[in-house]
Amino acid sequence: MTYGIGTDILKISSIAKSVADLNDPFVRKTYTSGEVALITSRPVPLNSFATRFAGKEAVFKSLNLHGNDIRLNEIEILENENGQPTVTLHGNALRLAEQKGISRILVSLSYDTDYAVAYASAHKNFPPVRLQSIISVLCNSLQ
Repeated sequence: MTYGIGTDILKISSIAKSVADLNDPFVRKTYTSGEVALITSRPVPLNSFATRFAGKEAVFKSLNLHGNDIRLNEIEILENENGQPTVTLHGNALRLAEQKGISRILVSLSYDTDYAVAYASAHKNFPPVRLQSIISVLCNSLQ
C-alpha cells in the first residue's frame, strides 16, 4: 500500500559551486561516502549530484516528515546491479520510517540539460492475504 509520494525538481547549476569541492559542508551533510564514490565515478558528476539531491528531497516528501526530522545524508541513494536507483535509510530517517510502517521506498531519477527531477513513493508492507480467502469471501457475497 502506498503511504506517500514525493517529487522534486532542481536547477542543476544551483548546486554546482557546492559540489565542486568534496570537502564542502553541503557535500558532507547531504551525501554518504558511498554516494560520493558512485557519483565521482561518473563522466559528469554534477548531474549525479543533482539527481540524487532531488531524489533525497522526493524521498523526504514521500515520508511526510517535518523540516528538521532528519538529515539528508540519512537518505542514501545508490543503485542495484541493473543501474536502478535504490534507497536505504539510516539513523533517524530509518527509525521514523519504521514507526510509520514503511518497508520500501522506490525512487526514479532523471535529468536534462538544466534540470534534475526525481519521484519517490513510500510503501507500507501488509501481511500477505491468502487468495483462497478472498475467493471464499467473494463467492459467499454472491450467494
